[in-house]
This record gives sequence, structure tokens and C-alpha cells, in this order.
Amino acid sequence: MMRRMTPAFGVALVAAAGVAFGCSTIHESAPPRYWTLTAIAGDVAEVPVARTIGVGPVSLPAYLDRVSVVTRTGSRLEVAQFDVWGQPLAENVTRVLADNLERLLPGTSATPFPWEGFSSQLDQRVAVRIARFDADGDGTVHLEASWSVRSGDRSERRSVGRAAIREPVAGGGVEQITDAMSRSLAELSRRIAAQLSARSAP
Repeated sequence: MMRRMTPAFGVALVAAAGVAFGCSTIHESAPPRYWTLTAIAGDVAEVPVARTIGVGPVSLPAYLDRVSVVTRTGSRLEVAQFDVWGQPLAENVTRVLADNLERLLPGTSATPFPWEGFSSQLDQRVAVRIARFDADGDGTVHLEASWSVRSGDRSERRSVGRAAIREPVAGGGVEQITDAMSRSLAELSRRIAAQLSARSAP
């Protein structure tokens, strides 16, 4: 004879099922992984500061204005669920560019935007507009950017530049993608630094 389920037993069974489902959900949901872009390796040369540069603002396209890492397959964007940026991407890019320029241009002090009380002390300002910055399905990071160099008081636009940089990804993971993104920023920094050096040459 089948034993009749009591109300108390039924409630306990439902509760146990809920706990089991909750535990399963916890185990299936991976914790977020945080990523950051990095500057060129090495120390800043210890020489007297001869030039101060303000780096920024850096503008990004709307599809990158989010916490998650974005990749691309053709025209389709892939937004990672668990791979997120450790700080807003525009802030991270600005900081990396400033650090790179200090390493590439000895005697330069580069201050990332916003400059707050430093704006009156700037010799030059470098504003950067990024049109694309992502990894494609072909295993390549694409960085398309333009920049303008102005005088410290913004009264004079001294030069402009544009770059389309391709950096291969050594593998398909997010770590390899962010490494390639850092290398592409290093190349962009070199091109900006070369233009700044040419402008300051006698």
C-alpha cells in the first residue's frame, strides 16, 4: 500500500528541492574575472622634466561603454558574461597611454584626464578618439584611433594623426586578448610619441 504523504513531509521535500536547486545554481554560476590593460614594461627615465602633457580625454564608441569585455564575430558583438574590466575602459586606456608616453619620451610628465588643478601647467594636450578596439573572429585585435595635439591652453591645434593597428592574439582566451590590446595601445603610444618628438625637434 502506498504511504500517504503528510503535509509536513511535503513542505520539507519542497524545501529540500529548493536548497538543492540553489546549490546547483551557485555551483553553475562562475565568479566574475576582472581584467586590466597594462603599460609598456620598464621604469620611467630619471631625468629632469622638460615637458608636461595632458593625455585625454579619450572617447570610446558606445558599444565599448560597458563593464564587460566585448569581442566581435563579423558584424555580431559578443559581450562576455563573466569577464569584466577592473575599471572603466576609457579611464584604463587614458592611464596606459599616459604611462607609455612617459616611458617613450624621457623628460616628459604625462597627466591623464581629468587634470583638475594641473591644466594651467600643461605644455601640450593630446586628445584621442577611438573608433574601434576589439578582438575579431580572425584572431586579431583591431585598434582604430585618431588624435589631436593642442597647446596647453587649447588655443592652437598643432598636429593630428590617425592609426589603424592590427595585433595578433596568441590564443583564444580573454587573457591573450587583453595582452594583445595592451600591445596595440603600446604601438599607438609610439606613433603619438614620434609625432610629439618631431614637433619638438629644432
